[in-house]
Amino acid sequence: MGPWRNFAAPATRNVTALWAFAPDDVWAGGEAMLHFDGTAFMQVSTPASGFVNDFWGLAPNDLYAVTGAELLHWDGAAWSTIDFAGAIDPLDLTAVWGTSGADLWLGDSINGYVYRWDGTAWSTGITQTSEVRDLWGVAGGPVFAGGVFGISQWDGAAWVDIQDSDVAPEAAGLWGFGGSDVWATSDFGTLARWDGTTWADMLPAGNVDLNDSHNAIWGSAPDDVWAVGDVGGISHWDGTGWTQTMYGALPFFPFLNKVHGSAAGDVWVAGRNFDASTGVILHYEP
Repeated sequence: MGPWRNFAAPATRNVTALWAFAPDDVWAGGEAMLHFDGTAFMQVSTPASGFVNDFWGLAPNDLYAVTGAELLHWDGAAWSTIDFAGAIDPLDLTAVWGTSGADLWLGDSINGYVYRWDGTAWSTGITQTSEVRDLWGVAGGPVFAGGVFGISQWDGAAWVDIQDSDVAPEAAGLWGFGGSDVWATSDFGTLARWDGTTWADMLPAGNVDLNDSHNAIWGSAPDDVWAVGDVGGISHWDGTGWTQTMYGALPFFPFLNKVHGSAAGDVWVAGRNFDASTGVILHYEP
């Protein structure tokens, strides 16, 4: 349909994690770990069980994934489990972000915990989000945590509450291009932009046809941002405003969970089918 090509997602009924290094090097996770080599998505074995909730990639041979209480690492040949050695005790890891193998941050759905690895030791921080759904940050700068009850920012010493109750009360997805250019979106009408001081509501005014439920956001540049959500909503920001297309047709719209890409012309979207029977993976092919 249009520029979006549908790919099979074997062995999973829901794709909950997505990362693209290149058009022929894409990872998708759900009930199974999947890799795309330019032709098809194939299952890859891991030492963990349970849903893959999130990825963060530093290089094609340096990729992290969180699943349940475990942190996994891909070295280009195989997945392995990172041993916390009892330093932290996560229960349900939902997000991962980092700048290097010596600067990793993990979000937990329990009590708003964020765990940090500084290259030497793990530490535990508590945000005000209650349930961390996504993490995003800047090397040497702020780190943002979004969740059910708000958006918190690590200022280098502590987690501080920065949500606006009217504009950005929560975040299911975070992405940005610096500490003063961060996007937040949620499935309850949040589509907001942080300028370093305040949140601005970026929902198109007066557009009653816009589906304002967005579960994830990603962009290749400040004028090329994508957000996806329920009932097949795929939204695009061109630097001036948002436009939206709906993938599927009534009543068969998919529920879209993630969006990621390697460049402006290589964008991937994933989620689950309307009947929750199969995973959905879409590729933008303009």
